[in-house]
Amino acid sequence: MKLRENLSLPLPARSAADMYADQEYTEIRRRTLGATRAESTVEGSPEGAFTVRTELSMPTDRVPDMVKPFVGSSVTIHEKQSWSAPAADGGREGTMTLEVAGTPAGLTATLRLSPSGEAASSVDIDGDLVAKIPLLGPRLEKAAIPYVSTVLRAEERSAKTYRESQAG
Repeated sequence: MKLRENLSLPLPARSAADMYADQEYTEIRRRTLGATRAESTVEGSPEGAFTVRTELSMPTDRVPDMVKPFVGSSVTIHEKQSWSAPAADGGREGTMTLEVAGTPAGLTATLRLSPSGEAASSVDIDGDLVAKIPLLGPRLEKAAIPYVSTVLRAEERSAKTYRESQAG
């Protein structure tokens, strides 16, 4: 099922890339999402192309009821964001995968980080959410879209918190 989101970040595109690669941002995301655990690793550097792998353990108290039998009381999400080297304006292209451990569900998406003036940027997410469960897959995907969107949109709050923490 198609999923499209546009996130507004209160940071220039160059600073947004630094944020994604910062361990402090992983901790801010953990708190924002109410995750019980969050760890990330970075390959490369935000000065060029880089990849961030994040593992989040999250409670499932906010997932739709029809999804709960498949995930239990918590889920581990494996997220991978791969970003290109920056363009002259600081913008980047990227890809993202989200896999829910122990389930046949996941998201693959393309990303576009674009400047939005001097002090802001946006991230366009264009993806496909798939639940590979015979007969129930499409219904589960439809039920999960609002939850996945909420998780993705939490990045705006996390970015604001990150910006405030960097300001001092």
